[in-house]
Amino acid sequence: MKKHILLILLTGIVFSVAPVDAKEINLDAGDTYRQDDLTVTCGQASVETPLAINNCQHWDDFNKKCLFETTTYLYKNLECVEECQYWDKFNNSCHYQTKCNFYPAQKSFVRTTCEKFDTFNKRCERTREMRIGR
Repeated sequence: MKKHILLILLTGIVFSVAPVDAKEINLDAGDTYRQDDLTVTCGQASVETPLAINNCQHWDDFNKKCLFETTTYLYKNLECVEECQYWDKFNNSCHYQTKCNFYPAQKSFVRTTCEKFDTFNKRCERTREMRIGR
């Protein structure tokens, strides 16, 4: 959104001195427009986001469907996995799923896992956070 606003402003400035028959130019990320000694390049968004890949962790052979998916987040050489840490085989449900949070400024993930799980009440009593990255 920011790149489109900047592009509109740049286009407005560049063509405000042009005659009334001004033209409109739409650029996608990485595209370049040249006119005489002017070059305008549309850059990529500055916010970096990790790649997310989903895989089936628990499969139902009878119904032929995935009951729970893991999500693996990849950023450069870092990897963080959200998965079911406490799976109830009888009810086919996840009682605790790990969580990954990405912090672009630190180029790091923080992965939250359950350190102490109450099997009777089926809940996490204490979590643990681990930094993955710099």
